Amino acid sequence: MFHKLHRQMTFFCTAVTGVILIALTAACLLVAENGLKKSSYASFLNESSAVISHFQEQNTISLSYLNQLRGKNNFECVLYENDQPLFFQHLTQPEETLGKDFINLAIQTAEETYHFPLFSNANSQLISHIEFTLTKRGEGLYYVCAAKIPKENSRLSLLIFYSFRHQQRQITRQRVAFAFADLLGILLLTAFSWFFTGRMLGPIEENNSRQTHFIASASHELRTPLAVILSGLEAYDKSTDQADRQHFKNIMQREGQRMQRLIADMLLLANSDANSLKLQTEDCQPDELLLFTYEKYELLAAQKQIALKLRLPDIPLPNITCDRERILQVLSILTDNALAYTPAGGTVTLSAAPAAKTGTILLQVIDTGSGVPDTDKKQIFERFYRAQNSHTDKEHFGLGLCIAKEITEAHGGKIFAADAPEGGARFCVIL
Repeated sequence: MFHKLHRQMTFFCTAVTGVILIALTAACLLVAENGLKKSSYASFLNESSAVISHFQEQNTISLSYLNQLRGKNNFECVLYENDQPLFFQHLTQPEETLGKDFINLAIQTAEETYHFPLFSNANSQLISHIEFTLTKRGEGLYYVCAAKIPKENSRLSLLIFYSFRHQQRQITRQRVAFAFADLLGILLLTAFSWFFTGRMLGPIEENNSRQTHFIASASHELRTPLAVILSGLEAYDKSTDQADRQHFKNIMQREGQRMQRLIADMLLLANSDANSLKLQTEDCQPDELLLFTYEKYELLAAQKQIALKLRLPDIPLPNITCDRERILQVLSILTDNALAYTPAGGTVTLSAAPAAKTGTILLQVIDTGSGVPDTDKKQIFERFYRAQNSHTDKEHFGLGLCIAKEITEAHGGKIFAADAPEGGARFCVIL
């Protein structure tokens, strides 16, 4: 499911960002091409004005000048004197370059569209000219300048043609470069989207996996007491002996209480996941919390032949602001675990001291049991996790340390496991 979602999100992110990239590129190309066309047309106007001024000032037409215009400015000039083509034009051959039909189209367009007859008998002593664009099939856009220049005894008419092919090739190269950049950008966006969505879905997938594992483990833990209760009910109904019926009743009551504790633990974790774990904070003395825990487990430790010790510093400890009942629950979980994993003849020590960080208190539960392997030091705070993956202990569900971690972190504190100096495990709570 997550792999399919990963692919879909990658495609969606790439598609959206790709469309935006292409739209921005197209907009940039459009602005750049319009700017190039305007710049090219403005340059054509300036150059054609210079050519008209040259022909006005000169009484002779130089073939080298026309060749210079063709080579330097890519201008093709067609000249007429008194409406007749100049004889030397067979040397420059503009009709072969442009085509006779295209030249006639330019003359016709100037006259019909722009009302500028190139050949006119009207006497005028002023220079007149007009510029426009024409499209030639197979070659693209041309800029055209039509001009009439009066002379002493004659009239010079000319057409200046400038092909946009060079700029069009430049635009084409620019489009290809932008298309290649877009393609490369989309490939990079695809790789980034794959990585980014993978990182984004990672915690969700992990959380879903943990939730699935949590439900499976909870179902497993609930199934056992339910089976015991159902079988106990059946045996209770069939039994006629009062002592046996009381025995089955006690078993069912014990399993019901066990289920009640498990459900209470799961509700606490659910509230923590929903950030609705409510804390009623107050100023508490750390030594008072440890003393209460000590008195609570003193008898149980004696029954297990374990020495329960309380170690406090000589100087008074400052108060900590916490939810008293919740912190007592944390200390109870840690002490209960320590007593469960410490063999007879061992020692469990409760201690409190100022932590290395100013303004914090270090609470510790230290035992002389088998300790916690380095590979398990982080995993033991996960839900339904137990060392050796054992679920045979009916007194522990594998939720205690997870609950202790959630409560501690809800207080803004920190909890971790370490090795005890005398061997065994050392659980530290910093508040």
